Amino acid sequence: MEQKLASTSEDEKASSTSGYNTAAMTAPTSLNRNVLQSPLFKIILDDGSAYYIHKELLAGLSPKWRQHTDNQVAGEMLLREVDTATLQKFLQWAYLKEHTITCNLFTSDEFEEPGSSLLIYTKLYVLADRFSVQEFKTFSFGKVKGFLKKRQADKTNLTPTMVLAAARYAIGNLPNLNEDLADYLLQYVASMLSSISHLPEFASLIREYPDVAIVLLRLTQETPATPRLSTVNIKAWGQCNPKIPAGPIYWTRPNQTQLPLPFLAFALTGIDASPINDLYFYASYQWVEKYANPIYNTILDSGTTVIHDHPVLRTGTYNMMESLTEAGGPKLIPIQFPQQFDKNAKVVVFINGLHFGDSHNWRVSTEAINVSEKGFTLKLRTWAQTVVLGLGVTWVAYLEGTPGITSGVVNTGQLRPSDCPQKFNAWYKSFVGETVFESTPSIFLGLHAFDLEADATFRLQTEVIKSSEANQYGFMWRAITWCDTKLYSTGMAYLAFDPNLGKDLSAGTPV
Repeated sequence: MEQKLASTSEDEKASSTSGYNTAAMTAPTSLNRNVLQSPLFKIILDDGSAYYIHKELLAGLSPKWRQHTDNQVAGEMLLREVDTATLQKFLQWAYLKEHTITCNLFTSDEFEEPGSSLLIYTKLYVLADRFSVQEFKTFSFGKVKGFLKKRQADKTNLTPTMVLAAARYAIGNLPNLNEDLADYLLQYVASMLSSISHLPEFASLIREYPDVAIVLLRLTQETPATPRLSTVNIKAWGQCNPKIPAGPIYWTRPNQTQLPLPFLAFALTGIDASPINDLYFYASYQWVEKYANPIYNTILDSGTTVIHDHPVLRTGTYNMMESLTEAGGPKLIPIQFPQQFDKNAKVVVFINGLHFGDSHNWRVSTEAINVSEKGFTLKLRTWAQTVVLGLGVTWVAYLEGTPGITSGVVNTGQLRPSDCPQKFNAWYKSFVGETVFESTPSIFLGLHAFDLEADATFRLQTEVIKSSEANQYGFMWRAITWCDTKLYSTGMAYLAFDPNLGKDLSAGTPV
């Protein structure tokens, strides 16, 4: 099927076009006789439909269009991955860009299908970028911004899937995420993260374009999901105090009159330590009257997250004081719960201390296997030539199926292979299919595995990144290193729980 947008005959101004009659419009003054008398150039789409535009008009839009029209001896070209609606709007703009569009060529469909309008404007921008038509890029970008601002102002229904569809098209078809349109749409997505993060379309977008997670992470407010303690709170970074207690750090309990004092589960979230001989670091605490006093044996800086014991939880620690090597096989340690559950439990394991030699990479992995209502087996493993001289582990168990609690692991393997180290790693974890939260949960995050090169300082920081809006559907996390440290892989265990589940479960406030 062929459609004419313009005719070479002055008497043939009214040609059948895609939705309007050219005879009803005054020819733009910039379209001189040479342009209007130039041959028609034929554009064929993937579906076989054909459209015509004056060759000199098209060539004058940009050097790239000039190159295409000059190189096509037959006066036609196949334009792939562009649909009919997008090309029609583009050709209409080419003829009428300097004139008022009285027939609402770019607005009438907004009242019929808002989502399709947003996607069309996005496609127009991509087409303009593809052929370097800067004026049309500016025009299309303005349409997108105006459209979204209007929808926000008048509260007109615009579903998250519509925004995600536009963002996905822009991200997939523009050269980088720094393009004005991609950046603007991602800012819009970040502003509505709590209402879209549970959608399969969002999860699919993050899986296909991992860099999007990093951009969204930078656009959202960074707040710790559970209390964090750091040695920089009591000493300057770089001030070395090996094997000296770094406290006291006071911790106010939610209910200071309740006895007995609860167990505090500690997990490492980051370390910045320069080993002199061995790398040795353990986090622990002791109760002093009604306050917890974490004692650190650290060289530079570290971070931990803390969670209180609770009736629905079983918690404990294990310290391995013997060597762990690949040749010796993994350590399998049976752990019994202090109180048996009524049925099978779920267990999440965190690292709270470590002791390595300095001759090989720092590698270790922790895991809970063979979990039952009575206990579980703690599996500790290393690989290659690494020798682990000691390892501290915190474990938290809860009744499987308990409403308002979920747990699991996230790792850099979701982003990249381990033989491709990178310093900044970020990803999104959805709670969909695990549990349903009525409000934003507290999230306890800690290391459970890592593989870093031992030739540099041990530098690793992990944390939960949460949107400034409530988000009960999931969370974003990041794991970073810096300077010359190489991070091959790392894994983090998480425990997410409803803050209203029990006051003792949500940790207190540092003072």
